[in-house]
Amino acid sequence: MLRARVGLLQVALAVAVALILVGRTSPAVSDSGVFDVGLELVADGFDQPVQVVDPGDGSGRLFVVEQPGRIRIVRDGQVVPEPFLDLTDLVSCCGERGLLSVAFHPDYANTGQFFVDYTDTNGDTVVARYHVAPDDSNRADPASAEVILSVDQPAANHNGGLLLFGPKDGYLYIGLGDGGGGNGQNGQDLSTLLGKILRIDVDRMSSGLPFKYAIPPDNPFVDQPGARPEIWILGLRNPWRFSFDRVTGDLWIADVGSARYEEVNYQPAASSGGENYGWDLMEGAACRAEGGCDEFVAPVSGFDRDEGCVVTGGYVSRGTGMPELDGVYLFADYCSGRVWGLVRDASNTWTRLGPVETGLRISSFGEDAIGELYVVDIEGAIYRLVASS
Repeated sequence: MLRARVGLLQVALAVAVALILVGRTSPAVSDSGVFDVGLELVADGFDQPVQVVDPGDGSGRLFVVEQPGRIRIVRDGQVVPEPFLDLTDLVSCCGERGLLSVAFHPDYANTGQFFVDYTDTNGDTVVARYHVAPDDSNRADPASAEVILSVDQPAANHNGGLLLFGPKDGYLYIGLGDGGGGNGQNGQDLSTLLGKILRIDVDRMSSGLPFKYAIPPDNPFVDQPGARPEIWILGLRNPWRFSFDRVTGDLWIADVGSARYEEVNYQPAASSGGENYGWDLMEGAACRAEGGCDEFVAPVSGFDRDEGCVVTGGYVSRGTGMPELDGVYLFADYCSGRVWGLVRDASNTWTRLGPVETGLRISSFGEDAIGELYVVDIEGAIYRLVASS
């Protein structure tokens, strides 16, 4: 899944990070030394897991999204036998299609609402709202389904697929790829939702829209004729995974590349939106726009074909279990299992750390209620990042 061609965004290689895999037979060590961090198995036996999420209700449970269409629960270290939700009859899978993410309402403990993103049996993107069953917190109510957005997909790849609530504004952010195939131009087309990250208000309704959400009044293209008002940022190829720094509110976007670069893009929390990250007129540092690329926001890091082939975006480490990683953004290559860190110093210089070899096929990262980080191996396991003894 998430196939792409890659290139290199040249970044200085500084302090190496290495992961010692707890319980594995051989340590993963970078060329420059060991950074004392480990991976601890949380649960396994999943069917193509692509996301792990904390529901934010204080229960301590983790919810695991399986690409073929199920959401499973890990409770007290054990996988609950019955799925929380089974959408296999509604979902087309796999490749880059399937059930791709779940996002729990910021007030899930009271509303019981959560949202899913999947490709339906026609191959189109669906964002739907569900409710938890009134008599069982480990079961969703399948009859509560309410489609709030559907987007035609012209090809089977570049679906994006991540849903995430903003920690500061409570709005729902939706990642959409450019439509795949030969549709790269969609990234620059404000009349389509493809190749964008959207920002919508799922707690209100807009009287002028045929959709079950409202447009935040401060979205950057609300008053621009011909532009879709849902758009928050544009110029993306396939933003498979993005995240917010839980402390600063900064947005990190890992955008899957084509022939040159796997990108890590950055939007500061103070942004009012509207950044254009360049695709398909810019990839990494390579510009192919006739008038130049000064209007585009360049990535802050990435890697080339020698290092990997598909970027998997992660999180900024903010948990207490690894204080030495506080403020470091972690990301990976899906194909090789290499993991990098990224930091910025007082002079505003970005420094890439690593890589390290994990031996995993990392489809996603996750974050629990207290900020501890997880990695998802699409081969079937969830690991927690821990300090190695």
